Amino acid sequence: MYNVKSILNAGIAQVLAGSVLISLVGIFLKILVVDYALPVLVVVFWRNLFVCIALLAGLKIFKPKLILVSRNNLFILVFYGFLLALMNGIWGGSVYFNGAGVATVLIYLSVPLTVLGQWLLGGGKPSVRLIPSIVLCLVGCAVVCGIQGVSDFALAPVGMFLGLLSGVFYAGYALLGRECALRGLNAFTVLMYIFGFSSFFMLIINIFSNGMVPGAAASPAQMLLPGMPFKVWGLILTLAMGPTMMGWLLINMSLSKLTPSIANILLTTDPMVTALVAIPVLNEIMTAMQWVGCFLITGGVMLLGRRN
Repeated sequence: MYNVKSILNAGIAQVLAGSVLISLVGIFLKILVVDYALPVLVVVFWRNLFVCIALLAGLKIFKPKLILVSRNNLFILVFYGFLLALMNGIWGGSVYFNGAGVATVLIYLSVPLTVLGQWLLGGGKPSVRLIPSIVLCLVGCAVVCGIQGVSDFALAPVGMFLGLLSGVFYAGYALLGRECALRGLNAFTVLMYIFGFSSFFMLIINIFSNGMVPGAAASPAQMLLPGMPFKVWGLILTLAMGPTMMGWLLINMSLSKLTPSIANILLTTDPMVTALVAIPVLNEIMTAMQWVGCFLITGGVMLLGRRN
């Protein structure tokens, strides 16, 4: 019989491993969007579609019973996929208007929002013991992302709106993931459905936006990525099968063991790992302040572990 401590440790290990994997997503997207000038929402569409197809094929072969879900669960999975599509689109808009650094900090405002949402949904009163970990992780995240002061947040109203909204949707992702876990839905099943529905909604956004949505396809024909070498398709497939599918599987699996608030605090390690991986992969150099930010995030996570 598993004790509570071993279950919590397993959940922490899963979410941290998932964070390491999804930190690679930014590296892949930077290569595809900057080096190959691909619309980010087109890349996200194909990535999500490949994840859905791979999971559907795997479940069909090994666990076909997990493919079918009840009507009530199907409704929440459709909504979950819609939320994922909106989160992807709004995040892209936030990066476009605010820059990657500020957009990353704003999306991690989902941490206090998740704590609040968990409480409002009957998850228990928030513990004040979480506050030091939240503060250390958020400040560390801001420093790693290159934020130098309050002036960096002097944003246009649309940029601030999209940034804050991305945090709301990121919090919603964690809360819905927990709800699916409490309903007994398998993490493989959940990811197959939400990435499938998300790719459908992303297809609609790309086709009917007429270039009005930042990062979307300029025309329907661009959805097929005409003239792109096979290397590009290989990169998108690798992005889907590796960092995206495996990373989010681990994170969603952790939500059966951890509360959404704890999981979201741990996920603030993502920018730190991305910065560290970019050193050997993209030949980027971290400043002294960014190293300080890494230590702050690590301290916040360690403090969280000690107090939980």
